[in-house]
Amino acid sequence: MTIMFSIREMRIEDAEDAADVLRETMLHCWERYEKEYYPKQALEFDIAYNSAVLLRERFANPENFGFVAEEGSKIVATALGRVIGESGLANLGWIGVHPDYQRKGIGKALLQHVIEYCMAKRCHKIILYTLPVLVPAINLYLKCSFVPEAYMRKEWWKVDFIKMSLWLEKGNSTPK
Repeated sequence: MTIMFSIREMRIEDAEDAADVLRETMLHCWERYEKEYYPKQALEFDIAYNSAVLLRERFANPENFGFVAEEGSKIVATALGRVIGESGLANLGWIGVHPDYQRKGIGKALLQHVIEYCMAKRCHKIILYTLPVLVPAINLYLKCSFVPEAYMRKEWWKVDFIKMSLWLEKGNSTPK
């Protein structure tokens, strides 16, 4: 079944629905992939850090960006990140698709939107961090030309992470 969705910039009034999507996505991923790997305390921290209140506060910083994917008027996916000043570096902090909407191309379209946004902001590189157990996410990043740049041993909550990067300049890896 194909669903129709659109992607747009997140607005402050989207904070509650965006936080709900992130929470549902985090809980689903933890139950399905991370339960034996990522501490429950870390999951609870991540959910609290992405609450509607804190999402609204992020809008105060013009370096932060957020996008949502909608089916009709329902938010079904969220991407959050930051372009770090004029450094040319962007950090994709979170991308999450509600479990009911996964595997429908929404995550890839949302990630492509982030890439285009970062290119328009004259970024030369996008970085993100992911858990080695999140194989579907890693596969998505690889399909969008991100490459593993570093394996971070016991980085956050004493858990290993993978740093993945996409170079946006000519002559380097380019988005597909």
